[in-house]
Amino acid sequence: MTVVALASIKGSPGVTTAATALAASWPTGRRILLVEADPFGGDLAPRYGSTVTNGLASLFAAARRSLTPEGVWDHVDHLPGGLPVLFGHSNVQGAVANEKAWPAIAETLGALDADVVVDAGRLLPHFAGGIGDVLAHSDVLLVLFDPTLEGIVHLRAALPGLVAEMSTRALLVVPTGSGGYSGVEIGRTLGVDVGPPMPDDRKAADALANKRAITRLERTALLRWANALVGALGIEALNIEPLGIEEPGPVEDGDPTDLTDPAVPEESAVVPPPVDVETPTLSWDQTSDAVVPVGAGSNGEAQR
Repeated sequence: MTVVALASIKGSPGVTTAATALAASWPTGRRILLVEADPFGGDLAPRYGSTVTNGLASLFAAARRSLTPEGVWDHVDHLPGGLPVLFGHSNVQGAVANEKAWPAIAETLGALDADVVVDAGRLLPHFAGGIGDVLAHSDVLLVLFDPTLEGIVHLRAALPGLVAEMSTRALLVVPTGSGGYSGVEIGRTLGVDVGPPMPDDRKAADALANKRAITRLERTALLRWANALVGALGIEALNIEPLGIEEPGPVEDGDPTDLTDPAVPEESAVVPPPVDVETPTLSWDQTSDAVVPVGAGSNGEAQR
């Protein structure tokens, strides 16, 4: 099975929204688990008004005795619509207190008879907070970043460590944000594969954050992007329809969701072996030639 970790280098580019959309778009016929492993705390429980009685806290307690892959499901909750989720800690103190337990947890998650999507939040120095253990058992790392000059500078500085950490496994960078360089420019400059840019779809992001109700969530730009990302990862799709997110009633403000969003640009591919990230091929002063992919922009998530 496949373990996919999503993270950011700096700022709040919408990792939780992206992870939720990706897990909700996972092909039917494949068991999926969404895991909140952000060291700074999880967001999904407060967003959905859930009282956390299970999640990572109870899983860590169980791991002190014994833990099997099958036992993980005893600590799993479900979002409206049925998406299985392992809620994260409520704050960073929980992550710090349980950091030494992460090797066993990460190994168990990697042995699940299911695909796992991990919201790793913002990466700490030296992959602290248990994220190093998560990445050690991940098949793919998706790094979300703002495709502006500042965002790319931060990404470029972090790339050698990311490439070394993922070794022969897959690393894919995913642009978000309201504007900036195109995926083609970024991939050529940094020598890494660039995934489909995350679209600016505030309505769908709000729906995933339980802030509004919209119809046909699966037809929004955000969920179409998530489906394209599943395809870019090479996940075999038995049924392309998304799963695990409830479709509520009509739009609250009476403004129907625009279903005419352009297709997601085809700028992604399965990651090749690591490349030399110290040899850029494009000067950053060529901003006049920057092309913003159609549909690219901020995911509308004010909080992480």
